[in-house]
Amino acid sequence: MKAKTFPCALLVALLLFAVVGAVAQEIERGQWEEEISRFTQLRDEMKSKSDDLSGQITSLQERSSKLDAALKSCLDELYALVGSDAEKAAAYRAEIESAENKANELGRLSDADLLARSGEVDELEAAVKRLWEDRLSLIPEFWDRLTALDEKVKSLKTTIAGSGKVYTVGTWARNRDCLWNISKKRDIYNDAWMWPKIWQGNRDQIRDPDIIHPGQKLKIPPKAPLTTEEKSAARSYYSRKVGS
Repeated sequence: MKAKTFPCALLVALLLFAVVGAVAQEIERGQWEEEISRFTQLRDEMKSKSDDLSGQITSLQERSSKLDAALKSCLDELYALVGSDAEKAAAYRAEIESAENKANELGRLSDADLLARSGEVDELEAAVKRLWEDRLSLIPEFWDRLTALDEKVKSLKTTIAGSGKVYTVGTWARNRDCLWNISKKRDIYNDAWMWPKIWQGNRDQIRDPDIIHPGQKLKIPPKAPLTTEEKSAARSYYSRKVGS
């Protein structure tokens, strides 16, 4: 029986396939080794940079701690010069911040609403004056903030001064002064129904609109339609009167 033989062309093809496969494997292995080498180098570079940054951070933290300690020491000495300390300075700083918040709140009001709350402006002015009386006001930080507060209070007072006239209440026997009659005076509003505007503009002085006293100096807001708040106050007053 004769042995089977492979065609010559098939044998050559198999040999070529084997050679090409071996070469391809060698090329892939070489590329893989190059990539591994490249990534290893990148890793080493990144680690070196990371170590360097960590060292810089540690150095900066140590420097920051030293500066914080030096600042605290300087501030303690500064507070001692005016007979105070860090704890009292912190409380004083909080008082100034509270006054600043109140000044900012009042500064956002309309002229009419500011006029109605002029008593709060007077209280703020008195509070700032008391803050100036503390020797801590000599510290630059506090001096600058109190100076700015003075300017804000001055601006608020100027706004109030230009927002309306002042009427001095007379006696009932002689002047028949009540909010209704004051409001209908020609040089006030010439309209009795505008009386809630005077009431709301003087809430710091008038709790009951039926009760005013001779000698009271009432701020007269600029003539304008009653605001929503003024109308609401009037409705509440009339409701109480009806219910009583």
